[in-house]
Amino acid sequence: MADGEGSRTTDATSSQNQDELVKVAQNEIAQAMNKAMNNISTNSKDNEPSEPLKQNLSEEKQVFEENVDYVEPMQDPYNKAIKYLENHNILQLFQQLTASIVYTKPERPLEHMMQEVERMKKERDQEQSQQKKS
Repeated sequence: MADGEGSRTTDATSSQNQDELVKVAQNEIAQAMNKAMNNISTNSKDNEPSEPLKQNLSEEKQVFEENVDYVEPMQDPYNKAIKYLENHNILQLFQQLTASIVYTKPERPLEHMMQEVERMKKERDQEQSQQKKS
């Protein structure tokens, strides 16, 4: 994938989400206006809406009820990131790496971290292969 394609896809998805939110908001506003208009007309005994107005309001209400789609609430990016880190044990990994560096004080910390990650990976693979045998 060329640079920029991922961001264009994200931008397009974001734009679609925004468009959906705008449509939902417009529908809710129209429904609120219809409800307010109905309240005004029922509260006013002398000013009964004319038949064409009643018909128009009824048609608009039907259109809006048909077009309402559920839009999932947007998730807080911070909480989403924390959940990802927790699901993949990233925080524990960095905690172990940091403790190892502080304890051993290697001259080349980056190489040490890479070796530790490789060691952890081998241990995990061995545990998984033992679990499969059981």
